[in-house]
Amino acid sequence: MNRFLSIGLETLPAAVLLLLLFLLLGKPVFHSVRRTGWYLLLALYLAAAYLAVGLPTVTYLRFDPSVSLIPLAGLAADGTNALLNVLLFVPLGAFLPLLWEGFRSVRRTVLFGFSLSLFIEFLQLFTFRATDVNDLLTNTLGTALGYFLAAFLLKHAPARFPADGRSRDLPLILVVVFLVMFFLTPLLSFL
Repeated sequence: MNRFLSIGLETLPAAVLLLLLFLLLGKPVFHSVRRTGWYLLLALYLAAAYLAVGLPTVTYLRFDPSVSLIPLAGLAADGTNALLNVLLFVPLGAFLPLLWEGFRSVRRTVLFGFSLSLFIEFLQLFTFRATDVNDLLTNTLGTALGYFLAAFLLKHAPARFPADGRSRDLPLILVVVFLVMFFLTPLLSFL
């Protein structure tokens, strides 16, 4: 089965749960239907990324380290994987400045993308996946490209994006997605 189709199908239970949660959180927590809609899109992207990078779940969590710390080693030989890692983080680099004015700085956006990628690589120590410094580099590059895409969009159509998100909203979204993906989604797959 096509990997993208597989990720889409695996994300479906999470998408339903996230939709319900964001409908409940919407007005009371985020104070705006429009902002809630954008946050839901970000959450769905994060859920799909969670599955794509093979992060641990409550049903699969074991310390199984495979680490590659040599930068650029094997990157050219695995160009497809490197390109997919770049593309995986472009949406993150775009969402951040489009939704939060505090991320209108390339430095802050790229630092967030680097930090999230580092967290992902750490969590992969508890899965069958390899922790690779090249993934950290390509994910960070993808975040930077996403930032520049957002800068272009903001320059040409600023009114289309809310950019009024509060600073506490992003950690809340990250925690909700993590909890759904780590605890609930694997349990639903058993039903």
